[in-house]
Amino acid sequence: MDGIIVTAAVILAVIALMELVTLFAALPGDGLKLYISVLPVFGEDGDFSVRLEQIMRKGCGRKSVILVDFSADDEQRELCRQFARDNPDCEFVTEKELAECLEKKIAG
Repeated sequence: MDGIIVTAAVILAVIALMELVTLFAALPGDGLKLYISVLPVFGEDGDFSVRLEQIMRKGCGRKSVILVDFSADDEQRELCRQFARDNPDCEFVTEKELAECLEKKIAG
């Protein structure tokens, strides 16, 4: 009976070690592609501040955030400017500037 318990403990230890190695190997680094989050801003969006807060809390390996002003109201524009000022990986652009901003991010 003791042999079975020792074997089970060894198997569990090996599985735990493999999970730790996999976890640290999957963290964002030079070898992994990071992504860009694009959040459109519409004036009719009553939940915009909640969405912006969720993006602020979750990094998730993203390289940058682009907030796009399609029809934002003044309050939303101020929230976007504050978010962009407080987060160096964020840009607040108009819909006309979006293509140029994406081009710059992807190329560089």
